[in-house]
Amino acid sequence: MKLTTFSANVENIMPSIPRSEHETLFQELLLQQIFTNFDQKCLTAGDLVKTRGAQEYLAKQDGPRIYCTYHLGSYRLLTSVLFRRGVDCILLVGNNMNRTQGDDMTEHIEALREKHGLTNVFRVVEAGHPSAGLTVLRELKAGRSLIVFVDGSPETAPEPGEEDKFLSVPLGSRSVLTRKGVGYLSHATGAPIIPVVSYRQPDLTNVLHCLDPIRPIRNSDRDMYCREAMTQLYKAFWPYLKRYPAQWEGWTFIHLFLEPELAKNTRFNGWPSRPTFNQDRYSLCDLEQAPILFDRRLYQTYEITEDLRDLLLNINSVDSVEGLVGKEMFGELMEMEVLR
Repeated sequence: MKLTTFSANVENIMPSIPRSEHETLFQELLLQQIFTNFDQKCLTAGDLVKTRGAQEYLAKQDGPRIYCTYHLGSYRLLTSVLFRRGVDCILLVGNNMNRTQGDDMTEHIEALREKHGLTNVFRVVEAGHPSAGLTVLRELKAGRSLIVFVDGSPETAPEPGEEDKFLSVPLGSRSVLTRKGVGYLSHATGAPIIPVVSYRQPDLTNVLHCLDPIRPIRNSDRDMYCREAMTQLYKAFWPYLKRYPAQWEGWTFIHLFLEPELAKNTRFNGWPSRPTFNQDRYSLCDLEQAPILFDRRLYQTYEITEDLRDLLLNINSVDSVEGLVGKEMFGELMEMEVLR
């Protein structure tokens, strides 16, 4: 099921990658995650990071910044590098990420503090906490810099009633919903947004590429700035995602942020005499040992019987599908485009 969801995400956002390559891509991502975990546990990994682009923004300077990065490459190294360079860091993470990785990151930072005699600030703030926004705003006004993963995490995905907290921006062939908070904080405090992309070169060298800052215009419209800033952040990310698709952990959860597609009204031209299973839109897989029909476009799952699964798998050997399943079921499968 994880592979099927991953495959649907790749197909919807980056359809130029053939479905035949998705499983290999998924396996490569699992390997990249192992490298990322190793880098966090290795205290000297940050010593070997290469920096590119506007590197001066990765050093301590007057005034706070909002570092926006993505779950690409060894994405946790940005925090390590900034802290090592004396930057006061506030790391904004999802609740689940804090529970599973927060202690490891804190241990990593404290080990760096002891090894290098550092005295700068490091603090983790959970994005889901009711006072998170005020806490981060206060820290920025105190001159501390924020690190945020702009591509989100499973626990920061949109919930019913939160529509006003998100806006839609393009990502490849689809649009994704992204939180406005980064743009709001930048506009409210005057702190520039610094996009930073992490990726791994073929020789496994970790690179942090610092892009040009996005600066708020004083007295400008806040909503307009939020939209422009978030659009720029995803636009800046796209070339790196196309170049290193196997390094983006976001493939495993981006469906939670995809803007829903409207159902298409298909014109009824009569049912084919020998229908086939619509493998472009649907996949068959098992979830907890139960056969599942997965809609790759709308991300809906339907538990089906083993008989229906076997029928769909062997449909080319059936003389009359309608005669086998009945007129009502046949009509429903055609309307859902399971058959075509």
